[in-house]
Amino acid sequence: MTALSPAVPKPPKGTLKGWHALMWFGGFFGFMFVVNGIFLWTAITTFPGEDVDKSYLAGVDYNQELARRAYQSEQGWHAEVGVEPAGAASELRVRLLNRADAPLAAETVSVTLRHPADRNLDQVVELTAIGGSEYVGALSGLEAGTWTARVEADIDPEKDGFEFEARKQLEIQ
Repeated sequence: MTALSPAVPKPPKGTLKGWHALMWFGGFFGFMFVVNGIFLWTAITTFPGEDVDKSYLAGVDYNQELARRAYQSEQGWHAEVGVEPAGAASELRVRLLNRADAPLAAETVSVTLRHPADRNLDQVVELTAIGGSEYVGALSGLEAGTWTARVEADIDPEKDGFEFEARKQLEIQ
């Protein structure tokens, strides 16, 4: 006699099988990799990660920077920085002063206008001395908004680098 085995019922249509789960799993993580890749590419291309050129060297020279700032503070050196209309354009005016608000003589003065969001828009402004430790430079091609003016001055020609630094927020119209 032969034994008859009961008929195995077919699973109902739409039942989740192993290969279905594998496809869902692979699709989910594949989608995550693509989205994270887009986010990573966008982050790297819009902000390189460093705000200071040669950040390692800036860290190594940090104690010298602190000493320079302390010396500037002891001397009471400060700067007045502003933007004034000059016809169709604007001009940047910088005045270097000592503790008694008397003019502070400098060998060289430079100003860098830094954009708050994009380093590629930063500009160095060429200054012309107009007497009494006052300097003026033409502004052109700047987007309207808030900019940071970084003033550096070489007060003592015997020393390397600059001895004076000031920063000021400016509103460009």
